[in-house]
Amino acid sequence: MSQIRIFRDSRALANAAAELFIQLAEQSIRDRGRFSAALSGGNTPRALYQVLADTENQACLDWANIHLFLGDERHVPPYHKESNYHMVSETLLDRITIPEENVHRVPAEMEECAAALSYEKILRDFFTGQWPRFDLILLGMGEDGHTASLFPQSKGLKEEERWFIPNYAPKQEKMRLTLTTNAINAAKNIAVLVSGVSKAGILAEVLREPDDLVDTPIQMIMPRDGDMIWFLDDQSATQLTYKRRS
Repeated sequence: MSQIRIFRDSRALANAAAELFIQLAEQSIRDRGRFSAALSGGNTPRALYQVLADTENQACLDWANIHLFLGDERHVPPYHKESNYHMVSETLLDRITIPEENVHRVPAEMEECAAALSYEKILRDFFTGQWPRFDLILLGMGEDGHTASLFPQSKGLKEEERWFIPNYAPKQEKMRLTLTTNAINAAKNIAVLVSGVSKAGILAEVLREPDDLVDTPIQMIMPRDGDMIWFLDDQSATQLTYKRRS
């Protein structure tokens, strides 16, 4: 099931996404004793992490039973300025008390194939089953329709067996590391966070019926047995016919 929620600005969007994170964490820990979330890089998720690190929200979360992963990563050392892990550390991890073993970072300082295989082993050791069953995966969307590090026309879009792979970003001419589409689509909940007027055109395009999926990879994200929520701000939604706002 997929739904769209539109908010007046990026701050309201971040607050609502934090509410979902807290709600799912409480439910998952109550039902199964733990909560697993794959985090995203980017400016819109950054605001969410800052909200989660606020004192009142920290108190709502049982960090001892929360496990944090990354849905994708740049092929750089962990404290490089472009590292998603570095951003998550600055905005969230350094401000909360969470067991070190509950934070599962991508070993992106390794050679890219070795890094991807190493992280896939971490995922397979944590999850059981054919695919990883995250309680929540956070995603963003680029102005070219990419999500995680799954880029238009990239080879990684054809991967059907692996959970986590190296994938070349053609426009950036850099290697990335990412969950595959099948791994993402196995999640119980997927939240896509999109803000800013620069995303309005591509957002209107991808929310129409899928056309050529390899040109807009976000359209390949369709959970097989889970829920998907689009968290949008007013600026990103200016070209949508759907206008009901939360």
